[in-house]
Amino acid sequence: MSTSTETARPTWSPELDLASRDFWAQPFDVREQAFAYFRREHPVAYHRAYESTLLPPDDDTPGFWSITKWDHCRQVSRDVETFISGQGILMEDMPEVVTLATTSFLAMDGAEHRQVRGIVSQAFTPRNVRKIDGWIHGIAKDLVDEIIERGEGDIVDLYAKQLPGRIFAFFFGVEAGSEDMYTIMEAAERMLAWDDPNCALGRDALTTFAEEAERIQDIAMARADHYREHPAENLVSWVVNAKFEDRVLEDWEVAAFFSLLGSAANDTTRHSIGHAFRLFHEHPTQLALLQEDMAGRVDTAVEEILRYVSPVQHFRRTAIKDAEVGGQEIKAGEKLVLWYCSGNYDEDVFENPSKFDILRTPNKHLGFGAGGPHFCIGSALGREMIKATLQQVYTRMPDLHLTAEPELQVNNFIHGIHAAQAAWTPSKA
Repeated sequence: MSTSTETARPTWSPELDLASRDFWAQPFDVREQAFAYFRREHPVAYHRAYESTLLPPDDDTPGFWSITKWDHCRQVSRDVETFISGQGILMEDMPEVVTLATTSFLAMDGAEHRQVRGIVSQAFTPRNVRKIDGWIHGIAKDLVDEIIERGEGDIVDLYAKQLPGRIFAFFFGVEAGSEDMYTIMEAAERMLAWDDPNCALGRDALTTFAEEAERIQDIAMARADHYREHPAENLVSWVVNAKFEDRVLEDWEVAAFFSLLGSAANDTTRHSIGHAFRLFHEHPTQLALLQEDMAGRVDTAVEEILRYVSPVQHFRRTAIKDAEVGGQEIKAGEKLVLWYCSGNYDEDVFENPSKFDILRTPNKHLGFGAGGPHFCIGSALGREMIKATLQQVYTRMPDLHLTAEPELQVNNFIHGIHAAQAAWTPSKA
């Protein structure tokens, strides 16, 4: 067994320093070279505290264990008796009050997590999910109708932002195309990209995160009281009126859930769709395979996009008792960062993982987490939005291609894409 952090605190070279802000300004494929090294040589590796601007570390701030192998991510994620979420879910620390106010059941454990997640789950009844699925495909079709004659433009702004934006506008009970819809879309992107200059807009990281979360919460809470008295067919109404074990959500819990929904759920789907356009531009043979049998291959294509992109790059756990992961001793109180973006490229799980292969099966990716009670509650919804996109866009705009290098975010949490200029043949077919 290796020694604990009490006796071993390695210093990594710049190209391997996951705690460096400069590391995250590099392209994904460059970062993956570092993760490949760690998977091979140091699958459970200790790193100094991240150079965070959310809550800047001092000399006494502890670092974290970097978990880079698929099976170790699964082990930690599923062992909720040893590794908890309630002490933080990000590589970076932030004030406890901000975590409680914005992350909902993601940062809860045990009975509290089960109750709050149970209440929210009541909103996702089979009846409600069927209704959502129909709306998704209808909105995807409408979006193509709106942009197809343009022939060019930023496909992220014109489509990838718009599909989840309009779906989540319905969830919040706001009108599609309204000022509130665009506020939610903008706040969702900026909230989770506090290190990116385009999203921070001159603010410090914590202010960026908190202010954008508040914008989302203000919109949700303005409707919550109304829908308690006048139930309607939208997610705000479903959530505020849902019960689990005779318990309903308190106002602060409603606000926290909708900041989570408006940011993590909305933003990750938007970036997955944006990257899908990039991937099929870069891999035209894979696009040809998809178009050759859309009905038969679209589902496996969705799974490969989620694996290859890893829209959520990491989540964190904290050990509450001594444990062992990959032969490494972990002490109670130490942090572990689960690198989904590394586990999804684990050579022991995925054959030729650097290849984008829409026929890949099985595909046990970590795109929605590594299992356990925190597995993404909206996984079916996210899959359906990507599927509807592939079906509508690549059937009706089959020659869609990028005309410039996409603009990517500087972000250690979300694999984000700002913009992607594209062109296609205008047609109403």
